[in-house]
Amino acid sequence: MRRPVIRSQALLIGPVLALVCVGISPAWCQEGPSFVIGNEFLRRLDTPTGIFWTDVPLREGLLRLGRTHQVAIVLDRRCDPDQELTLTVRDRPLREVIAAIAEACGVQSVVVSPIVYVGPPEAVQRLESLMVARRQEALKLGKVGLAGLRPLAVSWPRLTTPRQLVTLWLQEANWRLTNPDEILHDLWPEGSLPPLTLVDRLTLVLAQFDRTFELNESGEIRIVPITNTMAVARQFSVGPQARILAQQWQKMFPDCKVTTFGQDVVVEGPRETLDKLADLLRTQKGPTAPRGSDGPPPTTPEARDPFEQRRFTVREGRGTLEGVIRQLAQQLEMQVDFNRQSAIEAGIRLDQPIRFQVQNGTIDELWRAVLDPHGLTFRRVGRSITIYPKR
Repeated sequence: MRRPVIRSQALLIGPVLALVCVGISPAWCQEGPSFVIGNEFLRRLDTPTGIFWTDVPLREGLLRLGRTHQVAIVLDRRCDPDQELTLTVRDRPLREVIAAIAEACGVQSVVVSPIVYVGPPEAVQRLESLMVARRQEALKLGKVGLAGLRPLAVSWPRLTTPRQLVTLWLQEANWRLTNPDEILHDLWPEGSLPPLTLVDRLTLVLAQFDRTFELNESGEIRIVPITNTMAVARQFSVGPQARILAQQWQKMFPDCKVTTFGQDVVVEGPRETLDKLADLLRTQKGPTAPRGSDGPPPTTPEARDPFEQRRFTVREGRGTLEGVIRQLAQQLEMQVDFNRQSAIEAGIRLDQPIRFQVQNGTIDELWRAVLDPHGLTFRRVGRSITIYPKR
């Protein structure tokens, strides 16, 4: 029997919802995909999901994954967007799935709400610290700096250059770029970003060229290289108790510098300490938990249909009818009850070659795409499926 082949397949498993930003690029149009932010963004990152990829290009796979979850994923320009991945990850939080994809490509990922950034390790490790430093510097400049701290969602067309992007963005705050030649020429794919401040967007773009910026009281921006002496800092959203928590954390972590930024707490110190604090806040339930950790605990996979929030994409599935049934059952870890004899008596050839496609479909839509055109139907309960001929 021929073994079924599913080529160029991306079997995306995850909550239903949609849209994304992958491979950051220029922006002027301010209408784009809908992204989750705040509490919902953090919840999505902790939602169990998975992927089954066979020869899926990196950018395309991240794009689909982001669309499925409505989470913005930014792929650094230095990553090969066409690198093909064959990777399976089952029942892991979305943040861990993205981390596994990055690791498979020799890069890393980091969550800087409301985006997930995938890029070279050094860039990943310093991105949030750069953003925190630039925000604090802008805040010290009063009205001039505050003009760059208003969140705004943006989109941009294909083949925009980063210089165009930065120049246009600066108009929001009436800032002026003094050395535009410091931004290397590049052509970027279309994309979108959720609401981010001008300061954060500039940091996100320039960091991909190993650059950051300096802002003065006249609203002049100068692009400068990133130095290795930059302090490691992280900004935690904690709500109205920011000042109280800042005092507590300063006592708990005397080797850190702790300050407040509105309803956020900024902690500057060793990376290990910052990671420990971030893990503590993610798992903590109570008054000191960060924004996004409130609300009822998520339903465990065991308490619901394991495929309830999963979606699947198969661009070109093919093989024999019986072979595809077996392969899907194996990949999806499902128990199949299939009476071959009743199918044969109904005139159904089990060795017939078949083709099927699914775009962001449910588990039942996936099985219908395989079975329905060939005279079969099914009943499914959780991971158990009974397949039989149509009446």
